[in-house]
Amino acid sequence: TREMRTLRTILGRVAGLSTFTWLPYPVSAHEVYVLPKSTVAQDIATPSPNPFSSIPAHLGDFLSWSVAAILIIAAIFLISVSRACEQAFDFFLKAIKRYAPLVARITVGGCFIACAHYQALFGPELPFSSFGGNSALLTVVLYCLGGCFLLGLFARVAAVVALIVFGAAVFEFGGYMFTYLNYLGEILVMLLLGSGAFSVDRWIQKGAASARTPSFLEPYAFLIVRVCFGVAIFFASFYAKFLHSNLALDTVNDYHLANFFFHFDPLFIVLGAFLIESLIGLFFIIGFEIRFAAIFFLAFLSLSLWYFGEVIWPHLVLIGLNLAMIAHGYDRYTLGAFLGRKTHLEPIL
Repeated sequence: TREMRTLRTILGRVAGLSTFTWLPYPVSAHEVYVLPKSTVAQDIATPSPNPFSSIPAHLGDFLSWSVAAILIIAAIFLISVSRACEQAFDFFLKAIKRYAPLVARITVGGCFIACAHYQALFGPELPFSSFGGNSALLTVVLYCLGGCFLLGLFARVAAVVALIVFGAAVFEFGGYMFTYLNYLGEILVMLLLGSGAFSVDRWIQKGAASARTPSFLEPYAFLIVRVCFGVAIFFASFYAKFLHSNLALDTVNDYHLANFFFHFDPLFIVLGAFLIESLIGLFFIIGFEIRFAAIFFLAFLSLSLWYFGEVIWPHLVLIGLNLAMIAHGYDRYTLGAFLGRKTHLEPIL
């Protein structure tokens, strides 16, 4: 029957979301926006080599760089939890923490306006045309959502509408939306925290109790966005550097990146990038060296934008979220907060 066919379609797409494999369009992760669409489609359609297969030929380099990474991480950790450093920066870190929700709100507002302007949902590989005749309606909705978030006007109502838009994208693009899970985190932050300070809502209500977020919701907001951000980073890296490593390989070869990385084998460079990005995602998820991971990611992203000449608007969400992570730092559910529970001071980086 027609109802059974519809049910099977819905269940099939839900199953695809859970397994990361249902991909109805030739889409690409953030770092391969620069590849031609024909190349992306071909790389996805053909089998990709396993980046870990490059380790035996570069075992010495792999071990030495692994040891160097461990030493750097350990040094950053020791500096971050130094009592003298924590006390010296404690006032500053607490002062900037209150601006993190504002940074998150401005970020998601600006991103929705950019999506409407460029006629693509979250990234250029997800054009409005994928939604058929609803492009004009989607444009208006995203402009309105962006304006509400930027001004801090009816932010929770706008967040509910944004959740519907994200749900429609999941239904249309399936498991690939894990790449844009950072948007979901931003939307949920707006739903939990509302407009917050420096907003039209707060000005209209003049700081009334109804304008403030219930305190029991606040600790969960940045836990959610932090985990969503980390998962999105990991999935984008997993998709383009492991599952379809040909995408990253073509990027390395086409832009001669081996010349900048000690002339390593391209597949070994892909492995290194995959491990680094996965580690950054893990750090955000567990809440370890959050500010260091955000600063490193911003530097990595800036070099990528400069060297590849990529368009900036799809990366605005990454830039804004990293800034929000730097401002907010650690919440009570982070590994860093657990390690510093006796001093009630949070790590610097």
